[in-house]
Amino acid sequence: MNKIKTSFTKVLPFIYVFQIVLMTASNITNRLHMAAIHSESMAWNGITVFLRVVITLAVSPLYIGFYRFCFERVNGGRPHILTVFDFYRSASGFVKSAAAYLISLAAADFSMRMFSSLTIFSIFASRNENTGALFVAAVIALVILVLSELFFLTPYAYAESPSEGLVFAIKRSVKRGFKFMIVLILLKAADMGINALVLTFYKDDIYNMVRAGKAVVYAAGFFNFILILIPYSIMVWITFTAAYMILGVSPKEQNSAAETAEDAENDEEKPFIEPYDFCIEADERFHDEKVIETEDIRGVDILAVLEEMDLAFDVVNHFGIRRKLKKMYDDLAFDIGEYVSYEGGRSIENSFEEEIDERTFEVSAEITKASDSEPFRLTVTVGALTLEDE
Repeated sequence: MNKIKTSFTKVLPFIYVFQIVLMTASNITNRLHMAAIHSESMAWNGITVFLRVVITLAVSPLYIGFYRFCFERVNGGRPHILTVFDFYRSASGFVKSAAAYLISLAAADFSMRMFSSLTIFSIFASRNENTGALFVAAVIALVILVLSELFFLTPYAYAESPSEGLVFAIKRSVKRGFKFMIVLILLKAADMGINALVLTFYKDDIYNMVRAGKAVVYAAGFFNFILILIPYSIMVWITFTAAYMILGVSPKEQNSAAETAEDAENDEEKPFIEPYDFCIEADERFHDEKVIETEDIRGVDILAVLEEMDLAFDVVNHFGIRRKLKKMYDDLAFDIGEYVSYEGGRSIENSFEEEIDERTFEVSAEITKASDSEPFRLTVTVGALTLEDE
């Protein structure tokens, strides 16, 4: 119940704001799709379908960024509102986040198409009293539906831990999906029920509304907007909360659970909105350290690690810091990966300095491995130097 309460107070108010953006993006793709369907020109049809695919691909990282913002909120963080655009900052982040979202979307779309086809087949089979074919069709439909739901959590798993990579998110989604399949099926049923409810009351008789006058058109438009916004926003919140509870606490966060609990106790005293939420210049988060453990040191997305740190927006997005950190880390990961044995412990580190608005920052990275059986331990530290340090 605590997780539901936390999600309700910290996420739901923001969902209504973000849902407007998400609805706008979805509306653009839907309008292009409808234009393609009703177009008599094959060329225009092809262009609009192509644009729909491009737009869907372009907005996919926005969904992942939104989920990441929500995860940081429920975990006691104070993410900047521009966190939703985090995955547009690098080519690898864009590709991986888009893939995470599209994998889930494609699995759901394939499942629904196959389910519809098998439903039609079942109708013909029942008319011919072919019970054997009817049973086989029902089993196939159920298997496809179950398999598609295994990828449902992929966008959420990647948004929660982007530094772990896309493959980790897929594996985690499949494992958790098997364990909580009943919950995922219920979410699918609830989503289908809300869609059916909205379509039942949706007013789209433009011809009769225009004849009745502009006031009726505006009233119907506002009604449709509210009708879609409220139930869909609630469904987004329910889905996110379910994903948040299913994914639970990741292994790398278990060691800091006590610190998170202490932060949660003091969270009530913090303001709901920080000054830097709307004024970047007021953001003075200049020091932080991030420690992660991994078996594949070369597979770590170091820029995603930087973005997960509690640092000022200007620091995280500084081109010089991002470029130098990426190059430095690639060299460190390559060098430590060349060892044949790690018995007795191996360690490698490096650092650099970068100036931002007349303030010098030191960025360091250290990679250690205690033995062949132990995972790699990466420590990234960012801090502003004082006059004495300089």
